[in-house]
Amino acid sequence: MSRFYPILAARFLIGPLSYVIHQAPQFRHLLKYMPEELSKIKPNLSEDKMDDELHRIKREFDRNTSKENAKLLSDLNKGVINSSEYIEKFGQQVEKINSANGAALAEYVAHRKVILDLMEFAIRQKDDGHFQKESFLHNIIYPMRTTATDIPYSNHNLWLIDEKLAYCSYISSDIPFNNNPKDERTDIMILNKPVAVSDEENKGKEYESIVLFELKRPMRNDYNSNSNPINQRYEYVASLKTNKIQDKDGRIIRVGVSTKFYLYAVCDITSTLEHILDFHDFSQTPDKMGYYKYNDKMNAYIEILSYDKIINDAKKRNKILFDKLGI
Repeated sequence: MSRFYPILAARFLIGPLSYVIHQAPQFRHLLKYMPEELSKIKPNLSEDKMDDELHRIKREFDRNTSKENAKLLSDLNKGVINSSEYIEKFGQQVEKINSANGAALAEYVAHRKVILDLMEFAIRQKDDGHFQKESFLHNIIYPMRTTATDIPYSNHNLWLIDEKLAYCSYISSDIPFNNNPKDERTDIMILNKPVAVSDEENKGKEYESIVLFELKRPMRNDYNSNSNPINQRYEYVASLKTNKIQDKDGRIIRVGVSTKFYLYAVCDITSTLEHILDFHDFSQTPDKMGYYKYNDKMNAYIEILSYDKIINDAKKRNKILFDKLGI
């Protein structure tokens, strides 16, 4: 790696080296480009202090890289170096920048692993025999009582359900219809076109599609013909089709005959829910971990996603990234 690697290996036998490699891959490029600074980190620091030191060194790396880029271009303009020298040195700089960008990606991938671990923890039975409330899982997937204007897309985890959802810009989470606390609310609502794919405000246009999510407490098993996520989803669609429901700014959420609805219930498929799904003639997914159906009259596709399915599918999609990072 470099002539300083033996120094790092000696000083990082306990703590920092293992921490960078296994827990903080976003700093791995510093092992190559900032070995002397890393060798100065005191051994046996707490993880918080170690993070502080690594962030300090990363900031120094970023500053140095920016200065080197500016100097390289300046030297070329002044004729200090010729074009062939510039190409060679530029290639070295690109390698360094790519390493830094790869580190940022590594940090994001590591974050995904943490979220999946947290999801697995959240669906386990607690010591008292109960399960986490649905609000616990809701906040993991998307913070409650927020909209897309409140948080950046990187601060939510809709990728757990569908990668495309991570880039929608109009999303409301636990916001009641008509912005009235006494009114009904869907857990997560996504309005697609003209809002969801841009920063465009609601200007009275009909929406191309509307996505509604409902999350239920893990292992809930008290569903009946009147109270279940299927009927609940259909009731929300019926309310929206009246063209009387307002968004958080008091503007009508306009629905037309061509507006498509995508309805998702995230829950464990227990015996009472399975009975209702059979009654409504739902089809089982090939992996037998979910159900789906298309309601032609409502122009609605509805899918029941078990927590196990969400976690397993997300692991499969991200496996190659986790393997590359060794996590």
